Amino acid sequence: MRRVRPAFLPLLLAAGACTERLTAPGVCPNFCPADSLHVEDTVLADVIVRDSAFSGYLQGFEGEALPVADLPGIVDSRAIFVMNKIEMRVQPGTDTATVPITGDSSWLRLRIVRRDTNTTNLRLTLYRLPITIDSATTFDSVAADFSGAPIDSVNIDSLLADSLITDTALTNPRGGPYRADSAGHLLQFSGADSILVLTFVLDTVQAPFVEADSGRLAFGVRVSADTLASIALGANDVDDSDARIRRFYQYQKMIDSTTDSTVHAFADRETTFDGFVFNPPTPALDSGSVDTMLVAGGVPAVRSLVRVAIPAILRDTADVVRATLVLVPVAPVQGAPGDSFIVIARPVVTDLGPKSPLVSNEAFWGRKTVQIGSADTLRIEVTEMIRSWALDTTAATAFVLGLIPEAATYAQIRFYSSRASAFRPALHVTYVRRFPFGTAPPAAPGPPP
Repeated sequence: MRRVRPAFLPLLLAAGACTERLTAPGVCPNFCPADSLHVEDTVLADVIVRDSAFSGYLQGFEGEALPVADLPGIVDSRAIFVMNKIEMRVQPGTDTATVPITGDSSWLRLRIVRRDTNTTNLRLTLYRLPITIDSATTFDSVAADFSGAPIDSVNIDSLLADSLITDTALTNPRGGPYRADSAGHLLQFSGADSILVLTFVLDTVQAPFVEADSGRLAFGVRVSADTLASIALGANDVDDSDARIRRFYQYQKMIDSTTDSTVHAFADRETTFDGFVFNPPTPALDSGSVDTMLVAGGVPAVRSLVRVAIPAILRDTADVVRATLVLVPVAPVQGAPGDSFIVIARPVVTDLGPKSPLVSNEAFWGRKTVQIGSADTLRIEVTEMIRSWALDTTAATAFVLGLIPEAATYAQIRFYSSRASAFRPALHVTYVRRFPFGTAPPAAPGPPP
């Protein structure tokens, strides 16, 4: 063992006496801060300025779903769509000669992407519509077509109560387990249990092959139920979600100069247009008081541009802990009980009025789910948005209010604007004043004179 020389002992003792005690409390008052952090909470009622609503962003045919509802006194909404054409003549051989096809049955597939499981006796009714329907079609223009005899109808609850069939025969257009009724309707779950795939099996009377129309067909869907008659169908703005049709047909193929053979085939087609019409229409922006001009939702979609005057204290002497946007609805939102939507606040990249580009980073968005029928004050957390504005004095301090999903619901929510003195929008901010590092502690009071 190595010995320590006595001459080094004082140095070692001195080093041990100067070691830092990491777990011990501070014992040097001269180095301790003289102040403590103060958390402050305030409602900024006058920072929302120059807010306005603008309409026409998205139309019903641009939404991600087609709402279908029958809610007396609230809304009557119906889905409409046109299927793509098929070739009415085919080339059976290697030469250029073509032969006509003879139509057979068709499978029409719809995806029910939203429904209320509390609904009883949910029934879908299918109608033939003119193939001329398009984005300009209105509720009134197709009212007569929906008033005629339907081509088919199905009770979803009855189908769900049937036994599950697990074979993969050709009677099942998508493969896998399904349910079927005596009328030939097929029903399957797709992915999540909340999505249903419904198939109508149509004959040539219900889905005719009309050469003058290039085999195109247009359909409309209505819904009914004992309660809560409201669903949403998939739209062509979402992959593999829109209506699809499989047209079965046959044609004659010549084998030689004296005999021929019948060939059976089918063609799958998607929609070329889909949308929905509803009544009553979305109220015009100027239909309410000037105090209620913060609007989001409806069709055509409405958004509101809101500008914020960030106070100097949040930029210079404080750090934001939490920020909440406070909005007061004018009235409960009309719609199917149990339904909901999301109000979203997205900051703008630069303020160009109604055409302002929006920030794509979702970390800076604020959002809040709103239940149909609720008139509660809406509180949307916008902490990251306000923090970014407080740190960047060049940022455009404005955001846009909208709905998710947009143009896929007839619902519209209206809030009081900055012109309503009693119910104007506000920011509820919790902040901490920055710590005064390097500031001398206040001097102790001296003796009285």
